[in-house]
Amino acid sequence: MLSFFCGIKSKRTVLAAMTAFLFALTLLCPAEKSHGLTLSEEKETGRKVLQMVRQKMSLVEDGEVLNYVRSIGSRIAKQVGITPYQYKFFVRDPTVPNAFAVPGGYIFIFRGMIEMMSSEGELASILAHEISHIQARHIQRQIDENKIWGTASLVGMVAALLLGGGGGAGPALAVGSVAAGQTAALQFSRTHEMEADQMGFRFYSDAGYDPSEMSSMMHKLDQLKWLPSARIPSYLSTHPALGERVQYLDEMANKQKTASGKSKLKPTVGDFQLMQATLTANYSDPAKALERFQVGEKKGEKAAVFGLGRLYLREDRPAEALKQLQEAARLMPTSPFVLSALGAAYHRAGKLNEAKRALETALTIDPSASIAHYRLAMVYQDEGKRSEALELLMRIEELAPMYPEVDYQLGIVMGQVNKLGLAHYYLGRYYLHKMNWPLAMMHFKKAKSLITDSPVKIEEVNLVIRELEKQKAKFGKTK
Repeated sequence: MLSFFCGIKSKRTVLAAMTAFLFALTLLCPAEKSHGLTLSEEKETGRKVLQMVRQKMSLVEDGEVLNYVRSIGSRIAKQVGITPYQYKFFVRDPTVPNAFAVPGGYIFIFRGMIEMMSSEGELASILAHEISHIQARHIQRQIDENKIWGTASLVGMVAALLLGGGGGAGPALAVGSVAAGQTAALQFSRTHEMEADQMGFRFYSDAGYDPSEMSSMMHKLDQLKWLPSARIPSYLSTHPALGERVQYLDEMANKQKTASGKSKLKPTVGDFQLMQATLTANYSDPAKALERFQVGEKKGEKAAVFGLGRLYLREDRPAEALKQLQEAARLMPTSPFVLSALGAAYHRAGKLNEAKRALETALTIDPSASIAHYRLAMVYQDEGKRSEALELLMRIEELAPMYPEVDYQLGIVMGQVNKLGLAHYYLGRYYLHKMNWPLAMMHFKKAKSLITDSPVKIEEVNLVIRELEKQKAKFGKTK
């Protein structure tokens, strides 16, 4: 749960923090407890926090970026072994370099953190650290061990999430700033950060990443303290000094290399530079992204050629996007990332056969390329091949919490094949993700009346309807 950074507060920010604190208190903690969270409470809290994040903050919803981050996170999570958590990974849009974990297995990393990285290994190191906070149940231990904070520590985290939506790097533990002068509280946080470093290093190394890249990422964070900006976080003074952490991570990396050499290193999940270019193309200022890619293209950077194509897709310039992505495919003919984007460009240009060939080739190279499955399903949909489209969408259903468009398209195709109960169920989930309460309620109520053969979905539908009705009763209307 602990954030990488704790932002610097102004009076206005403190007032906002108190407002968010009170809102979160009524939402999540109807009665103060003196004990920690149960596992079921953690997971329920995580779901509510995600709902608040979706409502108050900008999330990256590019399926390719999300699938890439999720694939790395899943590779790390496999090293944990048996765990009660199903980890879910999200990318927040702000350019602040930050990351945090939320109860129940929800992990958020900021676009600004990804943009300052140089490799997949550096990204994996951050995810490993955040997974470790959850796996070690640091939230539970804070509530149990520090009776001063009680369950308010959790509420403070939620308040910080709300505050983090602007330019500042809000902490994951806002009320911790109130107790920043308390030595015991500070030492407690230091202990958890060091534990997350050490546990995360083990997961990271076991996943086959170069141990030195974890310390290289910490080196980069350490350099932030020299930047003359008010947005540099107080994390550097309220947590273990990054210089100290760099030192012991360097030592662990050297020991790991001495013990195993390169025998444990495994190939990376994908092309980090192409993912990074996608993020820049779709979420940076278009003019700045254009300049960056044009300069990179002149230098012979293949990722810049690809990035320009993605930028043209964003700007709805299909002819230019297609030309650029064809060139990227010539330069990188075996890249599923490039072939999938090329398929999207062909589809946008109305060239369905060419789109299918590109996407099928991408899936031949990497059958786990979820967004290639999604894009091919959209091609089949346009060809009237609904059963084929539905089969592909069902393969990637688990991506929907991060990429809601999967739920939307499942709802549309289910309706077209006359599976109306499931059509309303998936559309209900989509509008729930999008915070459109009236449409979510309407679809879930219709799903409730039509679904008869899936106890799990019926239970989920009933739960969501009860929550929406409570909200409507509380605020006088469904928001």
